[in-house]
Amino acid sequence: AYRCPKAKVVSSLVLPDYRLVFRGVADIERANHNEVQGVLWNITQECENALDIFEGVAGGMYRKEYFCIKIKGKVEEVMFYKMNSIGYSEPSEYYFNGIHDGYKQNNLDDTFLFNALEANI
Repeated sequence: AYRCPKAKVVSSLVLPDYRLVFRGVADIERANHNEVQGVLWNITQECENALDIFEGVAGGMYRKEYFCIKIKGKVEEVMFYKMNSIGYSEPSEYYFNGIHDGYKQNNLDDTFLFNALEANI
């Protein structure tokens, strides 16, 4: 709400052949025969600019990647921020709980979230 006040939820989604991982913060990576649940947002250019700054795109912390997914019968290209670092590390309890709250608010299966956490411990 603070960084992207004009962003609107489009829908929840299941992204095949990716998995949720933690590198101190949440990230996704390609992983055959896996899937990850998430929420798709429609953001304005203003929102994207704010996120680019927050995610450190210019400094190389994250990069933008894209995938295609069918939304309401139409194939759409979707952007996400991908960490440039490698390796895994456990998130803080505060950070994890914030994501868990988002899973509950959006009726997502938190099994994916807890599996990702277990893989990092």
